[in-house]
Amino acid sequence: MVSYFKRTKIIATLGPAITQKLWDLDMLNDPKNAASKKLAYQTMEEIIKSGVNCVRLNFSHGSYEEQSLRIKIAREVANKLKKNISIMLDTKGPEIRLGKFKKDTQTVEMGSKVIIYTKKNIVGDTKQFFATDSTGKYNMANDVKVGGIILVNDGKLQLKIDKVNAKQGLIYATALNSGVVGEKKRINLPDTMYTMPFMSEKDKKDVQFAIDNNLDYIAASFVNSKENVNEIRAILKKNKNNHIQIISKIETTHAIKNIDEIIKASDGIMVARGDLALEIPYYDVPYWEKYMIRKCRYVGKPVIVATQMLDSLERNIQPTRAEVTDVFFAVERGADSTMLSGESAQGLFPVRAVSTMAAIDVKSELLFDYNRALTFYFPKAKLPIKAKIIAQTIATKLLPYGSDVAPSFPYEFVTLFTNDVDTIRAVSNIRPAATIVVITDKNELLTAFGINYAIQTYFVNNLTKAKKDYNNVSKLAVKGFKSNPGKTIAFIDNKFKVVK
Repeated sequence: MVSYFKRTKIIATLGPAITQKLWDLDMLNDPKNAASKKLAYQTMEEIIKSGVNCVRLNFSHGSYEEQSLRIKIAREVANKLKKNISIMLDTKGPEIRLGKFKKDTQTVEMGSKVIIYTKKNIVGDTKQFFATDSTGKYNMANDVKVGGIILVNDGKLQLKIDKVNAKQGLIYATALNSGVVGEKKRINLPDTMYTMPFMSEKDKKDVQFAIDNNLDYIAASFVNSKENVNEIRAILKKNKNNHIQIISKIETTHAIKNIDEIIKASDGIMVARGDLALEIPYYDVPYWEKYMIRKCRYVGKPVIVATQMLDSLERNIQPTRAEVTDVFFAVERGADSTMLSGESAQGLFPVRAVSTMAAIDVKSELLFDYNRALTFYFPKAKLPIKAKIIAQTIATKLLPYGSDVAPSFPYEFVTLFTNDVDTIRAVSNIRPAATIVVITDKNELLTAFGINYAIQTYFVNNLTKAKKDYNNVSKLAVKGFKSNPGKTIAFIDNKFKVVK
């Protein structure tokens, strides 16, 4: 069996655990912060070396200055390591949050009565508090009904609605359990279609930030319909930006109802299990995760599995057995990427979280059913015929042999000399049993596949000349990923060529 290079992509959320308590470029360049700066660059380097392919910027938190600093560090480290790291901006979306409180956090006791103000901005306590969206103008009382449930702080506090006065902006509720409230704690309204707009002014500015900073992906929060996706697409089109890909986060009941049209309108899907589990029964989440992975494989689009995958590693150095199983089966089902959120953003062991996820991804890949991917899933994929033929040719050549529990792989790397995006996506979609290094002379393709299974990229000045010198180019390319790579084969103009 060849030595192994991970094919499933890892997305890591950037936060203070990686970039330290550095909030802007002035702090980064201040000599007083030299130690923090050194640690930030060192940690970024370690997570990339440990298996990160794409970094995520969570725009529910942090200023533009803070996010610009993270982009700078990520790109400088990636350039140093000669790695093509993609960057994803995750929008805040139409969120509802609590207003200010007299104390940082307070506990609402089970059975107690609570008044939620949705018009008058009051300072809250355990008996009453204010809730609205980022504009401060959203009246939540228009969208709720008596008997409904309000979830506070990721569902840790549940309130049953007793009475609603939409005109005055008042919601009267009873606490079904004891739970903590505090400033900026999130509110969820299960199975509710909000009257607030999908994109706030902040979201529009954030999309413009992604355009101005030449980012690779926009992860769109709380997408409910294809119209939501098209609203973002219109902004990109207006700015003549064709390369930023839209990844729709599926986290509401309405998104589930419209899942097929959302997948069709999007460039990829994120199974955002955290909020989704607050909207639908928790025991339904695994089913919809499996459904979305399968559906994305059928239509040839990348799919990310996210939220609490290694949650215990925020605090502990060892994952739970349930978490290991969770990551393993996400890969086994055919996810392109697995994602770290709090584990890498604010956890105690961000590098350990990445290396742990990488180890689980690799083990699942070793035991993956590549033949089933080739013969069952891929024939159903809706992709251009020419690209499908190339992908089938490559995947057939790479099928492992030997026993199911101890398979052997004929090649570790395939160098694919092409600029054709359809072909690259098709080869990823078929889930090949080797890493595919795309040899390209198009700069825009270098970070365009940071979430796509098995695809790595390598830049050459002239693709035609590179094809003629395929042996040397292939050896240089694969050594950029492993110092001592396993057996490599090149695929050029529909023909395989052995790399010696």
